[in-house]
Amino acid sequence: IDLVCADLNQGVQVTNASMVVMNLTLQFIRPLYRHQLMSSIASGMHPQSCLVLIEKVLSKNSMLNRLFIKYYYAFKERQGYSKIEIAQKREALENVLIPFRIEENIELLLSSGFSECDVFFKWYNFCGIIALK
Repeated sequence: IDLVCADLNQGVQVTNASMVVMNLTLQFIRPLYRHQLMSSIASGMHPQSCLVLIEKVLSKNSMLNRLFIKYYYAFKERQGYSKIEIAQKREALENVLIPFRIEENIELLLSSGFSECDVFFKWYNFCGIIALK
C-alpha cells in the first residue's frame, strides 16, 4: 500500500497500481482538472486493476437534492452535531466542494481510460463507484 499526499489539482504520478481508492476527494478537485487527473491515474494502473471512487453527488432532480441534504443534516444532528456546526461546515465547503451527478462521474471515468463503471453504494447524496481499467 502506498499512501500519496499531493495537491491533486497539480496532478499525481501513479505507477504500477492494482487499485486506487479516492474517498471523498475528487469533489474537491476543480472540474477543469478532473479529466487530466483521472487520465493520469488510469494510465498508471494495471490492465486488470480497479478504482474505488466515493463522492458526494447531485441528483438530476433538484427536489431530491434538497431532500437528501435535509435528511443528511438531520442525521448529523442525531449524531450530536449542533445546527451551528452544521451551518459552519456547509459554509466552509461552499464553492470548494463541487459535486457532479453520478452520470457525469461515470462519463468522466470512461473517458479517462476506464473500461467499465458501476455504482456499488448509494446513500442520500453519497455514492460509491467502482471503475475497472
